[in-house]
Amino acid sequence: MAQDLAQLFVADLGSSAVVRITGCANFASSVPFKKLVNGLIERGCAKFTLDLTDCKLMDSTFLGVLVGVTHKLGQAAKGVELFNPSEQVHAMFDNLGILELFEKAKSLGQAEVAEAEISNAAKRELTENSLEAHRTLMDANPENEAKFKEVARFLEEDLKHQDEA
Repeated sequence: MAQDLAQLFVADLGSSAVVRITGCANFASSVPFKKLVNGLIERGCAKFTLDLTDCKLMDSTFLGVLVGVTHKLGQAAKGVELFNPSEQVHAMFDNLGILELFEKAKSLGQAEVAEAEISNAAKRELTENSLEAHRTLMDANPENEAKFKEVARFLEEDLKHQDEA
């Protein structure tokens, strides 16, 4: 199952990091992104600036993973900043009622980013990650329940079918 992965670039600055996301940030890209960010958090990173200049779009799974990162860092800290999101990406955050969870970055500073090594995830990992992401979006804003209740149900059923196979 080959999906187009967004390219991820990272500058690990110790207690902070810049992550550039290029292309389409979709469900297939969300697992490598989550692994990258979790690894940085484990090493002590507490603040992320996401460079979205070349990010064409984000799907709901990727957005749910981003909300999960804010929860992991602590919502009060607003540990994830967005730099230069396109109108379309900005509208996705706003439409899902999650924009207030993120700060707006004014600049990227002098960070030098390098391409992050990423790989495709297995079908089960993608499905589990997508289910968790959609549940996170529903928890973040009650209006999202109507939007994603059926998606979550479908993903739960898909996991059951994968277990039976």
